[in-house]
Amino acid sequence: MVLTACASREKLPPTPHVLRDGTGSRRLAELPPEQRTTDMEILYVTDRSEVGRSERGPEYGFGRATAMAFGTATVSLAPAPTWDELVRLSGQGEEHPGFLLDMTRVQQVGEVVLTPQSLEVVDGRLRRTSESFAELEKAKAGFLAMVKSRLDRTKSKDVYLYVHGFNNTFYDAVARSAILWHSISRQGVFIAYTWPAGYGGPFGYFYDRESGEFTIFHLRELVELPELERLHIIAHSRGTDVATTALRELNIALRAQDMETLMLAAPDLDLEVFSQRFWLENLGSVARRTVVYFSSEDDAIGLSNWLFGSKTRIGTLSQIPFSPSQIKLIEQMPQIQLVECKVSGFGSSHAYVFGNPAAMSDVVAVLRDRHDVGPGQGRPLESRGNGTWLLTNDYFAQVGKPGAEVARTAPAAAANPPASSEAPVGGR
Repeated sequence: MVLTACASREKLPPTPHVLRDGTGSRRLAELPPEQRTTDMEILYVTDRSEVGRSERGPEYGFGRATAMAFGTATVSLAPAPTWDELVRLSGQGEEHPGFLLDMTRVQQVGEVVLTPQSLEVVDGRLRRTSESFAELEKAKAGFLAMVKSRLDRTKSKDVYLYVHGFNNTFYDAVARSAILWHSISRQGVFIAYTWPAGYGGPFGYFYDRESGEFTIFHLRELVELPELERLHIIAHSRGTDVATTALRELNIALRAQDMETLMLAAPDLDLEVFSQRFWLENLGSVARRTVVYFSSEDDAIGLSNWLFGSKTRIGTLSQIPFSPSQIKLIEQMPQIQLVECKVSGFGSSHAYVFGNPAAMSDVVAVLRDRHDVGPGQGRPLESRGNGTWLLTNDYFAQVGKPGAEVARTAPAAAANPPASSEAPVGGR
């Protein structure tokens, strides 16, 4: 259990390789004046119970709430840099001085109440009361107005939704979201979806697992919102089961037309469950691209394998044990991208996707630039020849170095041009 625990305070990780040619700095410098602040405001949605109030606002624990609260959380850097210093450090090869991330303000804007008390029986069937339905629509409109007001201030019209894993606190989810948003040059709108995890103790995994079951209904309600266009879902660890279950329960045929990316990082998901959902239940077609990052060195997922007696979990694969017929399906569905990460030089083995500058380079190329894999697609991963790809420490490592020449490529999806008019970073 200790292997899966998170640090109490996150650090801003090293600059991803792909940004070290100066493009990370240029994208930040192009932000409108009102967004040129070192602080990062992240939208949040949570079904955690409120445990008190502090000078920064409401405090959310690991208890399960009867309502979905939403609002904003502000993340500040310590020691506090100037905007110009941060811009420079975000696009160069030199490392920043290990900024710590502090959550300095939390403001709850509204909540959506979803309880049996809001129901009535009509002709033997349950339905919402007219009062509760009106309150629900008002709350949804308030949340969508928050999203839209922020989309109006950015060239990118992408919405990014992060779903955390086991033993994460409210702060952990917000801090990781801030790291991801900063890494993609603060494009679009970032939402931290944070469910009631973080119970702790020797049996904390089991409590968090059931909290994952509890939150699926709420996450599904959020993903169903019709105005969340060009949606990207980034799920980590246990959050991958939460996210894929919620998507499975939706009308996938309809959502697939709107959803841009489904990213599963270090998925704590049984291989046989994964196979059933992605092949027989057609979850492989839910998004324009589905990217799965896995590593045989992931100790936390290895522990989960032992705990549940799984044949294997998708997050710890080294050689994909798919049948020839499954490999054939993968090869015919380029939107499903299975990436083995053989990387080192970061903190917890379970957080390699978000802590390693090579792995984070691919995250940037996927989320910000919407690149796919394959010749000329902007993500020069090594093909393994069985429908999978290999990512190592030297991925994009030459970017920004003298004499480095990496060909520019066109964006993978012509229908969705990059947010900036400059050449897409992922293709350098």
